[in-house]
Amino acid sequence: MIENVDTFTANSTVAYVLVNVTGTEPRFFVAPGEELRRDVRERHEKFMARVGTRPRNSKSLHTKIEPQDVSRWADNWSLFDQL
Repeated sequence: MIENVDTFTANSTVAYVLVNVTGTEPRFFVAPGEELRRDVRERHEKFMARVGTRPRNSKSLHTKIEPQDVSRWADNWSLFDQL
C-alpha cells in the first residue's frame, strides 16, 4: 500500500524489494526504482481516469501495488549486480 502516490513517485530510490507475505512462503520482488515508480504512476492515473473522484475521500492519494503488478521482478536479485 502506498499512502501518497505523489511522494512515492517523486522518490529517487534506486531499487525496491517488495515482499508478499500473504502465502505460506514469502515471495520477493526486486524492482528497479524508476520502472516501479513509472508503473505505479501509470496505474494510478488509469484508475483515476476510470473512477473520476474517489468515492470515500476525494483528496486521498492512496494507491497500491498488487503481486501481479510486479510479477516480472520475482526473485530478480541480479538487479543488485547491475547497480
